[in-house]
Amino acid sequence: MFSDEQLQAMIDGKIVGEKFPYDTNDEREIEAHIRRLFHRINRIPNVVCEAEWNHFGSGYASFVEFFCYQKEDLIVLEEKHGHREIKMNGLIVDISRLASVAIMGDDEQYKTIHIESNEYRGGAYGSFLGGTKLIGVSERFQTFGEQLKQVLEEFDFEVVEPEEMNQLLSFKTKIPTIYRESRDYTVADAIFYWED
Repeated sequence: MFSDEQLQAMIDGKIVGEKFPYDTNDEREIEAHIRRLFHRINRIPNVVCEAEWNHFGSGYASFVEFFCYQKEDLIVLEEKHGHREIKMNGLIVDISRLASVAIMGDDEQYKTIHIESNEYRGGAYGSFLGGTKLIGVSERFQTFGEQLKQVLEEFDFEVVEPEEMNQLLSFKTKIPTIYRESRDYTVADAIFYWED
């Protein structure tokens, strides 16, 4: 999929690609394209998509992380003291800022909101990056995953399968990421990293 030179370029924070908007080498144009994708996903009936635009609050993330779920996959766990705790089962979709690729996999997230104001009070979420192997979309979410994949392809993003992303890099390098300790890096590490 990517040459060693392209993977190293992405590790160095360089944009790689021949598809618009990556061919412009313009970070603002790429961000605008990803935002259009986000708004398109949110127009799918019965789907909610949330995005982490701000590099997880610090540092640099080479990707934008979406968490998408269908409304029926939101469960109210508890309501007390004016707060509602909810659980959402859905899919994380990581969109690269450096190449026109995305990865996706199952996740569950928790959120506490103030009932009257709907104000966010706290939550818990994970990442499917950083584990020993990327795991893709489970059978439970296959139809939903295909629906998201179709929209991603409308925007010229290729959804890369875990088998490709789990391959070890064929060269030695240092990736500025909090997801891995010193070890053998995978293709996913070269494209989807967070430097804090």
